[in-house]
Amino acid sequence: MGTFDAESWWRPADLAVLPALGGGSDPAVDAMDELLAGFCDPGDLLITRRPMAAAVLDGLATAFGGRVADNLAPAHSTATPSILTPSTRADSTATPSTPASSSQAFEHLALGDPGSGPIERHVLADQAIMNRIRGARIVPYAVLPETWTLAEQSLPAPDVVARVNSKTWSNELVRRLGLPGAGRLVRSVDELVEVVITLKFKALIKDPYGVSGRALLEVPSPGVLKAIERVLRKQVDNGRRVELVVQEKFRKQDDFSGHLHLDQDGSWEFLGIQQMTNRGFRHFGSSPATQSLIDQGWYAEAVAEVVPALTEAGYWGPVGIDSMLLDDGTVIPVLEINARQSLGLLAIRLDRQAGEHGLTGHLWQVELNLAPGQTVEDLLHAFGNIRYDGGARPGVTVLNGSTLAAPGGRVHVAIFCAAGEIHRWRQRLLTEMISAGLTPRGMTDAA
Repeated sequence: MGTFDAESWWRPADLAVLPALGGGSDPAVDAMDELLAGFCDPGDLLITRRPMAAAVLDGLATAFGGRVADNLAPAHSTATPSILTPSTRADSTATPSTPASSSQAFEHLALGDPGSGPIERHVLADQAIMNRIRGARIVPYAVLPETWTLAEQSLPAPDVVARVNSKTWSNELVRRLGLPGAGRLVRSVDELVEVVITLKFKALIKDPYGVSGRALLEVPSPGVLKAIERVLRKQVDNGRRVELVVQEKFRKQDDFSGHLHLDQDGSWEFLGIQQMTNRGFRHFGSSPATQSLIDQGWYAEAVAEVVPALTEAGYWGPVGIDSMLLDDGTVIPVLEINARQSLGLLAIRLDRQAGEHGLTGHLWQVELNLAPGQTVEDLLHAFGNIRYDGGARPGVTVLNGSTLAAPGGRVHVAIFCAAGEIHRWRQRLLTEMISAGLTPRGMTDAA
């Protein structure tokens, strides 16, 4: 289970807010917990906030080697019955309508539409679900206070997780290690103005708890800076404090991310590198990094310098490190640290699965407009001829999007294809969507 807007719950309430934060919550982010299906092993239980479309579940079960069957919610629970390969665990109270088999993927349980707030909060309030999962190992997207309570304090403390996820912490670590690419931490509006002017308006202002391009502003001119200054000063006058990281806007060649798993005793495993496609400052897709991108051995050594600091802070678990290759060949090994699961980590898992069949796995985002009455099933129908059915035959799996409705939105898909074929397959996605009468938007041909 997981809450994909964890940063908003880590963020101290007294921090001044950049203008970019004023747009409210994103319904698509609220439903992204469906993507956690990609992390599930046989016998796992996936709990999502809302029901998942039967067609999405069917595609997941087919791609990940499972089988679809009815799964009833626990007795007396308000959770919505859902479907996907129930397991035969002795502690399961689900009642499958068909016999179990060794090809089953995982169980799925939806809470319905429980309202706002972290999903863990709603699970804690449901006694029937708590009885069902008591004693289970909790594997969250990110650790919040409610997650820590739910896991009976077997996860890193939430204040530790919040601290190491902040850009303030990672930027100070970069400075301490003497790595290239450090920004400047500012704690007043006057200091912010001074640093941006010093950078000659080639500057990015980052909220310490922003994510995927949200709460990140480019400041290309005095007029933009003046507008930001005006918004912040008003908040300071009302008692809020300023904490922002100002970073030079680099001339980049590629974005990429390194991923590792850190154990509580400080030992760790480097999982790999993902090359990222970003549109603006927002993540759009992840693919296995080419050998020519970077010396992976050198990069792993650079990342290793981060591990002792995380362990000393009291964190263990999944770690993603956003990095950048500049036009002049300089590598910025640590832009920021995500001490949680991530889309890049999901892409690595997809690629490992694909590798078992001689394919490569890629995570890609599809944005489309929908007419009234159209749903994710229309997208699944459009991909009918290229659906991935497991094995060595290339194809596409829709990973989420059960709540997709007019006027449209975004969906994540897994593309399983031969090495070097991802560009052709992205184009094929576009062709299939257009042929089915759907209207794609925001697609990019970037590598």
